[in-house]
Amino acid sequence: MAMPISNPDLTNLTREEKDIIGLVVKKNGQIRATKPKVKEDEPITGKASYVWRMVVFMVSQNRVHQCMPMTADFDLPAYDEEGKWSSRKSREMAETLKAVEDAIVNGVDKSQWHGVRRWQKAFYG
Repeated sequence: MAMPISNPDLTNLTREEKDIIGLVVKKNGQIRATKPKVKEDEPITGKASYVWRMVVFMVSQNRVHQCMPMTADFDLPAYDEEGKWSSRKSREMAETLKAVEDAIVNGVDKSQWHGVRRWQKAFYG
């Protein structure tokens, strides 16, 4: 099952946001079919994993990807000053990553928003 192609607008993104996109979208524009590997010593990989999960929820044809991403934020490197994972920091980080998600999803032709269409049918019949 082929993943959608994205042509994200990189105009207003930071270097880190562009690097995250590079971990989620292949050089040919196709969104990765599998989640990027999270490396504890590379916080960007946790962010990329989170972004990938949110993106495939919306655009993938794979029904497994269309399940609610309830634990996607567990991959975020959201630790407090004591080194404990923080749900508050996770939510804050997720909000800052919304621009990256939007850039990738908006770069996909709307006819390829498979997850969005599936959930639209679930909510509106």
